[in-house]
Amino acid sequence: MNDVSVQLTDLLADPALRLRPLSSHCHEGPRPIRWVASTELPDPLPFLRAGELMLTTAMLERSRGEWDDLLHRLAALPVAGLGFGTGLVHREVPGYVVERAEHAGLALFGSPVEVPFVQISRWVADRVFAERYAQVRRTADVQDALLRELLSGRGLPGLLRRLHGHLDAGAVSVTAPDGRLLARHPAAPEAPAPGTPGTPGTPITVDGVPVARLATERATARQDLLSFAASVLGLEVARHQAVLTGRRELLGQVVEDVVHRTVPDAEARRRLAAHGIDPAVPHAVVLARVPAGPARLRALPWTLGPLLDRGGDVLPTALVEDSVAVFVPEGVDADATAHTVLERLRAAGPGVRVGVGARRPGVAGLRLGWFEARQAGSTGAGVRTAAPLSLPGLLLGNLDLPLRELGDTVLAPLLRYDAEHGGELLRTLRTYLAHDARPAAAAEALTLHRNSLRHRLRRIEELTGRSLDRLDDRMELWLALHAREAGGEATG
Repeated sequence: MNDVSVQLTDLLADPALRLRPLSSHCHEGPRPIRWVASTELPDPLPFLRAGELMLTTAMLERSRGEWDDLLHRLAALPVAGLGFGTGLVHREVPGYVVERAEHAGLALFGSPVEVPFVQISRWVADRVFAERYAQVRRTADVQDALLRELLSGRGLPGLLRRLHGHLDAGAVSVTAPDGRLLARHPAAPEAPAPGTPGTPGTPITVDGVPVARLATERATARQDLLSFAASVLGLEVARHQAVLTGRRELLGQVVEDVVHRTVPDAEARRRLAAHGIDPAVPHAVVLARVPAGPARLRALPWTLGPLLDRGGDVLPTALVEDSVAVFVPEGVDADATAHTVLERLRAAGPGVRVGVGARRPGVAGLRLGWFEARQAGSTGAGVRTAAPLSLPGLLLGNLDLPLRELGDTVLAPLLRYDAEHGGELLRTLRTYLAHDARPAAAAEALTLHRNSLRHRLRRIEELTGRSLDRLDDRMELWLALHAREAGGEATG
């Protein structure tokens, strides 16, 4: 909010107060008055602020040197002026006080005893409060106009246009955390986005997390308006995020039914079409898993551009627990879509895994594409393109099978042993199976003597109750290891 503009010249011009200017500086302007302080203290400076009007009857006797020091310090603060009360202690303002005030550059005026200091204080207070009320009213009117622009059909462009008119700080922009320009007024695509180091802007937050920044090209004195606009933008983004999350979860329920075969294919086709997916058209499935969890995935606006434009997802997008599924039709680059999804979801947290399934038509094609993308994403962070779907991969990707839980049960004795003895049985088992149960190759990969490897393998058999010579037992242990990998666990 700007400073008030109650001026000393207005105070001196009011005939009812009968104030007499005594130094030429009384008419040098502007000299705004922020408040009034009446004091008889020996040293009032520690209790005064710049812009205050000091009133005194000079009850305390001071030498000329003391007056000279006080007047220069008041001028340096600076106070708005010094009112010297006459008729109580001093009949007139001493001439040397007038002389030193003139020399110090201090506005000095006389106040007759018939006009009490409280009358001067009330005069100033009435005008200060009126000025502040007018400023608050003007600010409220501007804020109301910003809200109406945002909530009208003009939305974000209308709000930025209004801000540009009120701030007088050059172009106004909204940028993403990575610096991408999301919106700007006036539009000038060839110009650099505002938000230089001198104008860092104001964060737009959702759920306490900065998701964008509102900035001006030049510094502005109306930071209050910039902060207000950022706040309402954050609320508006959160509101549209909630709506978009609801749509994504509805499609997610349909996708779960398709994956689990809980509805006939004819019903699946009808429900998918209602969400903009024509199963007759070949689609690739891009499936991203976010380790940060479902709550963060649903709260944070990782598709900020469409939210600010009050639009929906460009491609059909579903939320299924901690995963995002995007269905990419023919004519759209699935790999580029996957990388875009990865970059946007990184706002929700690190370690995002994105898998891309092959493009196929039909409900069955979408189902296979889901499992392919899930298998590809389980191989590591970043974007992974699916290899041909394997039977073990299909088993590990089946949401109905408790493979992860069974795998934990099978490997629990090895996990306990490694934790208690600092052993490497789990790593040894994984390396041994990865080398097709060939002791020489496994020992070389582990940099281990064959006798030590045989000792570890016997301990694994004792603890798990499985024989590494039997194919069924080896397959069970292999699935248990991969089930843990698919669940995001380290296998040693």
